[in-house]
Amino acid sequence: MTTPTDGRVRRASRRLAALAVGLLAGGVLAACGAPAPRGPAVPHGTVTFAEQPGSPPTYIFPLYDGAESGNNNITYLQPLMWRPLYWFGHPESTAPTINYTLSLANPPTFSNGGRTVTVTLKHYLWSDGKPVTTRDVEFFLNLLLADKVDSVAYAPGDWMDHVVRIAYPSPTTFVMTLNRVYGPGYFLGNILAVINPIPQHAWDKTSTSGAVGNYDLTTKGAQAVYKYLDTQSKLLSTWDTNPLWQVVDGPFRLEPNDGFDPSTGLVIFDVNRSYSGPVKPRIARLEELPYTSETAELNSIEAGKVDYGYLPFTDLTLRSHLAKTFRIVPWLSWGFTSIGITFANRAYGPVLEQLYFRQAMQHLINEPLFVKRIFQGYAVANYGPIPDVPPNPYVTRFVTTDPLPFSVADARALLTDHGWKVVPNGASHCLRPGTGAGECGAGIRRGESLHLSLLYTSGTVAYTQMMEALQTSFSTAGIQLSLQSLPFNEVLTLAYSCVPSTGRGCGYPLGFLSSPNWTYVPVYFPADPDLLQSSTLIYKGNPPIIATILHLIQVADQTGSPAAVYAYDHYMATELPWLSLPNANYQISLISKKLQGVQAQDATEHIYPDYWSLRS
Repeated sequence: MTTPTDGRVRRASRRLAALAVGLLAGGVLAACGAPAPRGPAVPHGTVTFAEQPGSPPTYIFPLYDGAESGNNNITYLQPLMWRPLYWFGHPESTAPTINYTLSLANPPTFSNGGRTVTVTLKHYLWSDGKPVTTRDVEFFLNLLLADKVDSVAYAPGDWMDHVVRIAYPSPTTFVMTLNRVYGPGYFLGNILAVINPIPQHAWDKTSTSGAVGNYDLTTKGAQAVYKYLDTQSKLLSTWDTNPLWQVVDGPFRLEPNDGFDPSTGLVIFDVNRSYSGPVKPRIARLEELPYTSETAELNSIEAGKVDYGYLPFTDLTLRSHLAKTFRIVPWLSWGFTSIGITFANRAYGPVLEQLYFRQAMQHLINEPLFVKRIFQGYAVANYGPIPDVPPNPYVTRFVTTDPLPFSVADARALLTDHGWKVVPNGASHCLRPGTGAGECGAGIRRGESLHLSLLYTSGTVAYTQMMEALQTSFSTAGIQLSLQSLPFNEVLTLAYSCVPSTGRGCGYPLGFLSSPNWTYVPVYFPADPDLLQSSTLIYKGNPPIIATILHLIQVADQTGSPAAVYAYDHYMATELPWLSLPNANYQISLISKKLQGVQAQDATEHIYPDYWSLRS
């Protein structure tokens, strides 16, 4: 089973002239409108924020693999404590663009035909008073490159395989040179934005009892440090007592001793009084509250225990009642929604590799009906990897209209024309095996029937309704879906567990995580090879498709040409490495009228509690 991440993953989520002036350079203008820095204030009050159902934080170290790339870790936890080199997103707009005001570095300078970038750091301090320097950048990059295969931001042949030299001429300046040209949009959004300075003076260790050294300066030493920090990150019960995680440069830190409850997922932040950023927190504490279901969260809303929560799609009749005490604001995301396809599944991999079969399944997905009936209009149709909402310069007209519209007749015809006996409300089976015209395709046996299992995230009623609707729709063409649900974190872990060479962990042919289940974070330029590595196992199960997709991505990344991005988007929408579903609003937010400073909701799904305050 494969499922795009929520932050990624859902990582996960992410050009020369035209595109740089579009989404990314446009962010420079947006950043100019950021609120002016506030003066010192005495933080007071506690704000409560609702976690998504079944998705408590699982990983604190801000260098993570795909299985740990959900929003529970990479937008609600880590960046509140450790700021990335370049920040994408805005507290006052939904634009998924660069925000230099909140970035740790000044705008980069490109040279050498796009192969070299020079970056100068701003003045920031760690919470223990030490300055944030390029040694902290070097520390992160040494660990990343020594263990790149463990990073959600890595894909074979990507930029990490083309680093020639990184120089650190001063504590505030570093220079990176690659042997391949990349457009400025990709370089900024998918290379520099991945860099997250971490405190070398406190974390460069290989054991808890060992002294801090310069172990990261060798590959072997960097691997040992990474192994140690990864192990510490997985010891959830020690997060709020481990001195490692108290050294931060973001506006918040875990409250010592009581900041995390691993049995429930409750997170409690207090203020980093040494924060160097432009906006100093006004609240004294932030509590991120865990829930096993939407119903439990709604009960807390009704009981007045949540300042910033969400309204389930199935409870929209409560809007007028809740509007008395809450602002009701849809939250849009910069990403896409899909059903992941495990091409490496031993039982159904050969069937899934047939383009006609993927097209038949897509014809059975009635997106307009789902938008209207299940999400009550709080969703938009989605037909490819680049959404048209929120507005962005990458989307093509081709994918704003459905290239494979809902049609049971077309789905049945595709199966019949390729050798299947279609049995509506039963199980269709292969009559004509073989690889010729009108035959079922390579690896498919005579009599093989269409019984596929689909794993999806539990806890959200709308997702269950959508999966059950798919089960009914697929059955009209004789494709039998067996549904199973698990909590978000378990589905995400299973999405990365498939080992094609052994078949271990590849048991679910189809999988669904959330909507959207891929957000462009921590990579923001939407043509990126790690999307394929993270969101679908076609890397491991369908080489003909991946070769073409990687070529299209490479052209888009290196040239920055709008036409190249459009070509990639078009191919993905027609070749169907995954099945498209509507992009539901990330959530229908309920924001207490006492909570001030929530001007907009960031399409990259970051939150900005440093901007928040409570009205008496």
